[in-house]
Amino acid sequence: MEQSPFNFDQVVFADLAADYATRVNVQVLNGSDSSGQVKGILNASGINTVSFTGTTQAALYPKIADAIQKIHTNRFLSPTVLVMHPRRWAWFLSALDSQNRPLVVPNAGGPMNAMGNLDAVASQQVVGQLQGLPVVTDPSIPTSLGTNEDTIIAMRASDCILYESALRTRVLPDVGSGQLTVRLQVYGYLAFTAERYPAGVTKVTGSGLTTPSF
Repeated sequence: MEQSPFNFDQVVFADLAADYATRVNVQVLNGSDSSGQVKGILNASGINTVSFTGTTQAALYPKIADAIQKIHTNRFLSPTVLVMHPRRWAWFLSALDSQNRPLVVPNAGGPMNAMGNLDAVASQQVVGQLQGLPVVTDPSIPTSLGTNEDTIIAMRASDCILYESALRTRVLPDVGSGQLTVRLQVYGYLAFTAERYPAGVTKVTGSGLTTPSF
């Protein structure tokens, strides 16, 4: 750090800040409510649940409709987003009709019977639509539920509240001064709840969401 021709601490802090954001995301999704973690969406009390035990995209499609209607029925307002693991979205993208045409087509200009639309190839943003809702892929969705299952979340995102402080950085040269080492640290404070209106969330789980084959 003393002899680097550029500000090496900035490189390390950028990596630490990215890791911090990932850890916050993991807690918001699946925090355990213990050992200093918040209670994540998937562990919130009172959210709606839908079980999927089928084996095809066509069988999962009506289960997503069920997840959506549970929010309409129990929250009296509409959901705003579907969140799923990238592997689950890729599984949807792999679905073909009897003539080997994709059922989730690039952009909205595809065939009239499209199951959904593909808008972007990305891992952590809106990538398309299913049943009129934007689909966000998130690799922090756990894939170890049950045996090796992931989950799909339909939610009214504004019902979940995340409080975050500004990210803080500091350099601690004294910690390892005996070995001429320096500690670079980022930290922040957060609070989160998905239990303000738990009926605004539905999780789709079950044996049908095990590791997909392609």
